[in-house]
Amino acid sequence: MHPPYDLFSRLAVMAGALLFHTMPALAAEPNTLTLQEKAAGWKLLFDGRSTAGWHTYGKKTVTPGSWRIHDGCLVLPPGNGRPNGTGGDLVTNALYTNFEFHFEWRVGPVGNSGVEYLFTEGEKRTANFYPGDTGDSPVGFEYQVLDDAPHAKNAANRLAASIYSLVTPVGKTLRPVGEFNQGRVIVDGHHVEHWLNGRKVAECELGSPELQRIIASSKYKYYPGVGVKRATPIALQDHGAKVAYRNLKLLELRPLVGGAPDPVPSLSPAPTVAPPTVAGTTPIQASDWCVWCWSKADKRWVEHPLEKMTVQIQDGVLTARNTTNSNWPRAILLYRRALLDGDFTISAEYRGQIESFDLQSAAAADQRASCLSVPKDAQWHSILLSRKQGQYAARVDDSAAALQTDRAPAGMKGYFCFKLRPNEAVEIRNVRVELAK
Repeated sequence: MHPPYDLFSRLAVMAGALLFHTMPALAAEPNTLTLQEKAAGWKLLFDGRSTAGWHTYGKKTVTPGSWRIHDGCLVLPPGNGRPNGTGGDLVTNALYTNFEFHFEWRVGPVGNSGVEYLFTEGEKRTANFYPGDTGDSPVGFEYQVLDDAPHAKNAANRLAASIYSLVTPVGKTLRPVGEFNQGRVIVDGHHVEHWLNGRKVAECELGSPELQRIIASSKYKYYPGVGVKRATPIALQDHGAKVAYRNLKLLELRPLVGGAPDPVPSLSPAPTVAPPTVAGTTPIQASDWCVWCWSKADKRWVEHPLEKMTVQIQDGVLTARNTTNSNWPRAILLYRRALLDGDFTISAEYRGQIESFDLQSAAAADQRASCLSVPKDAQWHSILLSRKQGQYAARVDDSAAALQTDRAPAGMKGYFCFKLRPNEAVEIRNVRVELAK
């Protein structure tokens, strides 16, 4: 349940929405309001002629040469999609707390953008959110704007109209590339909805145990402000692809006078798991794993949550497929529960396709010990990687296996990992670690 709102305001909204969707003859021209919408209190956020009321994220005005106006649309030309480039996310000057936001969006082939909200402009973060991230862009909720077809390998909660990386849209109808789609975001108390072309397709409750569980197992778990109710601007995302927006309309929802204030959901950080110090098989847990991707822009490994790949944990087995995009030419599935230092033995069972299993240096990107002699089939195989008195060894199915150690110093501190090429998939179980006392 979400808080009640002024009855007359809500009835006016319902009447306006009914007219908006069922009486096209009375519909306004693009970027204008009907008489019914004006009566209900809707605001026009874009008049089709100027960027008044908007600015580039982190700036006071709109960066010249970025978003432009063409045929009554806010249009972002193709670019590099980075805040330190020629574009940048376009952000409203005003903040909104409870609102219904309508917009129309159009992308070209392979198009990618989004409508971002529930964020605080200028909020800094310690973890990179994407390749080349400078921290100068929003991290919050996002209505995904996407050409789904060429992104079919994305996780379902990263396709058009999703609450990006959190809630999968259900029952949606997406119009062909080059046509406008109608989007809608509703933040009503702690209730959030996404609509696409007249149908509600995704929703969640801010602060609910279910949403907190989803966030804790997603790429957002490193960003404690995600999913927290707040007054927020609205941003149109620069993802490097051409996109057009029009008919940006917003209705502020007014809570009853004297009504209870919105509760602030508690944010419990993920528990810190101490690394094991004796031999033992540890149950597979999502918190013990992460994904490292090689950043071409930064020339280093960048840590991401496990959901950077498509993953599932069931009956003690972790299943992962490398579905990272072309921005990340190399990716490893890394067991971060234990930082391996000194003498150690680590073993596991796997089946599927991997390029190698490695000990990856925690400090130097180009230092690792790699076992490339690995089976790639549907049978379960046991593997072992060890170091004793500075000497590395590897075994596959109880037989010694060749190990490349020319880039692995004898005392290297590192993490056990599986290296996966794009679209390779692996199942992992029975990870066992023994560290020297």
